[in-house]
Amino acid sequence: MDFRKYIRDNKISDQKRILEFGPLNWPIVSKNDNPNIYFADIRSTEEIIKLYESNDYLKSTGVVIDTDRVVDIDFIIKGSYKDTFKKEKKFDIIYLSHVIEHIPDIINFFCDIENIINKNGELVLIYPDVRYCFDHFRNGTSFIDAYEVFHNKDNQSRQVFDFVNNVVHENSPSFFWDEPDQNRLIPKNLFKESERIYNNTRSGIVPNDVHFWPFADFQFIKFLYDMDRAGLLGFDIKEFYPTQENTQEFMVILSLKKDKHINYKKYQEIFDEINPSMKELRFRASISELAKKSEQLLTKNQLLAKEISEIYSSKRWRFISKLITIKNKILGIRNDK
Repeated sequence: MDFRKYIRDNKISDQKRILEFGPLNWPIVSKNDNPNIYFADIRSTEEIIKLYESNDYLKSTGVVIDTDRVVDIDFIIKGSYKDTFKKEKKFDIIYLSHVIEHIPDIINFFCDIENIINKNGELVLIYPDVRYCFDHFRNGTSFIDAYEVFHNKDNQSRQVFDFVNNVVHENSPSFFWDEPDQNRLIPKNLFKESERIYNNTRSGIVPNDVHFWPFADFQFIKFLYDMDRAGLLGFDIKEFYPTQENTQEFMVILSLKKDKHINYKKYQEIFDEINPSMKELRFRASISELAKKSEQLLTKNQLLAKEISEIYSSKRWRFISKLITIKNKILGIRNDK
């Protein structure tokens, strides 16, 4: 499933007011195709081009950005979304592809974005799966990691250190799906450099374009569930599409809550669909059982073959064989008459 095509075909129309965050050089649709789309970023178009012309982050991950095709930004985020868009009409579709992992306070993002979306609007998130991109060896994100940043206003030094210390120079999903020797790419980044950037971050100097929040698809759903239980998520999951084979991203479509209840059934359905531990355990159990039965059948076949061989080579079998031959001849004579 092509997520972007699905959104273009099923969610976007000329009648809807659309906002895309961080489009860079690859917007979901261009203004030529849809005049009701607007683009937002924390930087101006000129600042984005300058950033991506010389970016240590890109050098360490192998990502390439065509700066000649960076789209013009309509809204530069200053402070909160609520303040930035206070004079604007709310949006029907808010779209972020490979963006919110770059946002320093991910919980605050969800709390703030509620303010600029229509009551029947949709928040579309396409997210890179940590297992199949340059974050492959990262340590993952737990709810408490994000909550400490949100609640205690901690800086992101731990997340920055994890990124700088463990990112690898490979971003092809097929490599992480199919390459049998992928662990030869284990991180070899210098600890001293990771420590230096960690200390800089603690002092308030945060590097550009870090992936603060690495998630696999099932981990992200668990994170939303934890936010929901904490009363910090004003959205329900409307649609969910897990990471597909030979890709590196999953998609979640959210809608504003109609009430404060948690939709436990929806979470349970998703966990049943994508929980890898239970699926893997069941798969391994079935394979183990089949292997055991196969071994038992092989042993029985070997014993039967041995018994048959012993029978064929025995004197008793030779005697019985002669009797059968005589009987057949007799029967043959009688049949001829």
